Amino acid sequence: MRSSRRLLSKVFASAKSTTSAKVSKREGQVFAANGGVLLQDNFLSDEDFIRVQRWGHSIPCDQDRKQRRWSQSIVLDFEECMSSRQWSSAEDDIPEEAALFIDAVRKTGMVDVDATIVIGVLRWQAKSGMGEHTDGHTDTAITFYLNDIWKRNWFGDFIFYESKAAFEKGYGRTATPMPNRLVVNKSTVMHKVTYCSELAVERVTLQAFVQKQ
Repeated sequence: MRSSRRLLSKVFASAKSTTSAKVSKREGQVFAANGGVLLQDNFLSDEDFIRVQRWGHSIPCDQDRKQRRWSQSIVLDFEECMSSRQWSSAEDDIPEEAALFIDAVRKTGMVDVDATIVIGVLRWQAKSGMGEHTDGHTDTAITFYLNDIWKRNWFGDFIFYESKAAFEKGYGRTATPMPNRLVVNKSTVMHKVTYCSELAVERVTLQAFVQKQ
């Protein structure tokens, strides 16, 4: 138990140092967790959102969690989440729609302009979700919601914790899936995805990760 608490202390201490850089706030942006989380609605223009959305919904997702090597400790209690192949911003074969989205993300100030970003599509099935974790394999994680309709009672919420104390007390903040909503979180921010209702349609997201330098 003590070792777990020491680990959490290091995680949240790292979060404070990692997110201390000044980020200029743009219209519609909400920052939380000491600057470690950005939420932005109406992220893309209507035209660009429709373009990216259509592309995302057209991409086949045939890789399961085991093939993606997801940690079993955070998905053991949930049903399957299927993934597409991944594209890198450093490669020439990245689709135009993915490149458009990545360029817009760079303008938020949360991502270095020259950072390499890997992106793909996730299709969250009924009863899928993800337990509490940090994204230690990356520098920054990016989630973008593509569903036109997502009922609040379908859940599938992104929940994050502002601090170590908030995590230990179970005081989380919630971002409900909404079309054209962006969530960016630094790797040190503890978070989870709640169960998607068995009555829900597929929860479709773009998922991107900024590679560590």
